[in-house]
Amino acid sequence: MRLSIAQIETKLNDKAFNLGKISYFLKKAKEEQSDLVVFPELCVTGYLIGPWLREAAEKKDGPSIRFIQKLCNELEISTIISFPEIYNDQYYVTAAYINNQGEVLGFYRKTHLYDQEAIYFSHGEKVPVFQTEFGKIGIMGCFDIEFPEVARILRLKGADIILIPTSNMAPYKEYQRIYTQCRAMENEVPLVLCNRIGTEGDLTFIGGSTFIDARGETHILLTEKEELITQSVLLFKSTDSKLSKVLNNNENLYRELTL
Repeated sequence: MRLSIAQIETKLNDKAFNLGKISYFLKKAKEEQSDLVVFPELCVTGYLIGPWLREAAEKKDGPSIRFIQKLCNELEISTIISFPEIYNDQYYVTAAYINNQGEVLGFYRKTHLYDQEAIYFSHGEKVPVFQTEFGKIGIMGCFDIEFPEVARILRLKGADIILIPTSNMAPYKEYQRIYTQCRAMENEVPLVLCNRIGTEGDLTFIGGSTFIDARGETHILLTEKEELITQSVLLFKSTDSKLSKVLNNNENLYRELTL
């Protein structure tokens, strides 16, 4: 699989601009013979969308998703897109997996909300894995990466790779670097994180998008500029039979976490 990370800057509450940029980068990725493009968290609207959420949020078959579906079908390319979703009268930070025929294979609703996100959004309650032409793909949200249980659930459900749209900001650059490497190593699974850049309000987004393989080796680490990078990705799990962290998981002990 050839996978692209689209580390972009978005404009707050400007869907037309953001969808135009998404379209540009999908076309650019296609020129690089990419199969799948990952975009940052809330790339459709910008991150601090809370005050405009009632107007900006869309249903899962809303106009923004339909626009991207049509584009994926025309370009024959798959993508992960994040948007504010309204579902059952609640708002979620949602990522959609759209395949190269323009079909939505599923949605992931962010399960852990950072700081003031909880004022506007609800917690997702499910951690699905999506069966795709490339294998089983798991998706997490930005703050989810700091909770090891999410990645472990995805791995136990058979995820061959974990993709993470993020909107991570200063001063958490080192957090992002450490957590992404840890989640890949402790689950022996490849991990791709796509972060955004730019500023909104008093927030400065740090970029640093990355691809880490199942052994914890970093193959891509971007800086803080807008950039598309495409690389062939092998979906393999750890080759060190002495580790087998998932098989050695002591499930009886971990039941205490839910007491």
